[in-house]
Amino acid sequence: MLERVEVELDIFSGNPNPTWMLSDAEGVLFLKRLAMLPKSSIKELSTNLGYRGFIVRVTNRMVNILVRIQNGTVQFSQDDTNVYYNDQNRYLEQWLLNSGKHYLKSDLFKIIGSEFPRNF
Repeated sequence: MLERVEVELDIFSGNPNPTWMLSDAEGVLFLKRLAMLPKSSIKELSTNLGYRGFIVRVTNRMVNILVRIQNGTVQFSQDDTNVYYNDQNRYLEQWLLNSGKHYLKSDLFKIIGSEFPRNF
């Protein structure tokens, strides 16, 4: 059972990034969507200024998982192991943005939303 799924919008350099918690149902749905993604080769994530995707921390008594999602690339880290997945249409990334709609300032939500294709 999940105890905590925290989402961080990785955007700011000098200020704290916005964070929010997923509900239990959202956390389960996030993990199901993650499990459906196809594996990918290793891809380097950007460290540029501005929008750098999402950092998701999944924790309970048994596991600590860190998931970084950026521009269609998903890096799943547990212990010392990294596995990469392809979020080709960026649906998982967009789903995470929508999960934070009530926690983000509307102008920030719109700016990040403009990063995605209009077909969502």
